[in-house]
This record gives sequence, C-alpha cells and structure tokens, in this order.
Amino acid sequence: MGISVHIAVQEVHLRKKNNYQKIQFVIIMVARWCLGQSPKSMEDADIEIIRQLFLDQTGEVYASESVRSLPIPEWGGNLLLIDENNMIRGLLWANKFGVFRTRVVAFVIDSDFKSRGYGSMAWDLYINVAKSEGLSEVQLEVKSDNEFAIEFYKRRGLEIIENLDGYYQSGKGYVMRGQL
Repeated sequence: MGISVHIAVQEVHLRKKNNYQKIQFVIIMVARWCLGQSPKSMEDADIEIIRQLFLDQTGEVYASESVRSLPIPEWGGNLLLIDENNMIRGLLWANKFGVFRTRVVAFVIDSDFKSRGYGSMAWDLYINVAKSEGLSEVQLEVKSDNEFAIEFYKRRGLEIIENLDGYYQSGKGYVMRGQL
C-alpha cells in the first residue's frame, strides 16, 4: 500500500579526556501500511504485540481474547503498519457500522512512528476505501485526555457529539463523528 521512509538524526555525546565529542547517527525507519487479517485469525504472538501496543500508547489493558473478539472484518478498513523487520508498529481497525457509517474501532501507532505521516497515510487509505464502498460517515471513540488524537480527528472534520463516562478503564471518552 505504500512505503514511507523516516530518517532521524540522533546525537550522542562521548566523553574523551575531559572534553566531549559529538557524533551523529542516522537511523532510517521504514514502514508500510498493508491490509490486515481479522484479529480472530491472527497468531497469538501478533495479538500479544497488539496488546502491548495498546498498553504502551493508550494505557489501556486488554486481555488477548478481548482483542481477538473485536468485530474487525477482513476489508480495506483493516490496516496494519509493518516495519522493515515485519513487526507490527500500528493499526487502524474499522468496520461497517450501519448502512452509511463506518466506525474506527482502534487506531494506534507506536511512539517511534508517530508524527511521521503514518497516521495521515492510514486515514487517507481508510477513507478512500470507505467511500468506495458507499459509506458517507465515520464515527469513533477517543479518550478525552488524548488531545493529539482529538485534534487529528477535528482536522479531518469530526466533531465531539457525546461524552462517555467510564467507557475507558482510565477515564472519560468522547464519541466523535463526521462526514467522509
């Protein structure tokens, strides 16, 4: 579905006889979005990686069976971000929710791959597939303290339409909805 390359420069300061020498390393991070399987058919190791991704990025703890039982069909709205080592680094899972609406069930990206355009790339792929299937609205739930995600969705035309008290283990959330 596409390859994106991110080049990061890291500085390391080495101490050498009472003075410091600065050395720069270039790290190339390559990842691609690809169609994913339904969680029901994923291997246990991949489910564990996804559980850890949810924990690391959202603070939410999910049991393996909770992840496996998510209603994610095999379609173009089911995307996995895979790095150069074939490791899962993110996902956008969505389903059809009614006749004209699609629902984002989960959208999470590893910290090392955030703010690199991967989220926008996945969103664009997902929206194009949803439109091609005749869907015209998108809905999702987001933690109320996830300001970065809320702004991301607002820039794409979604609005907060409902408060969700106790929806997340760690607190309040919002329902957001918008046109595709």
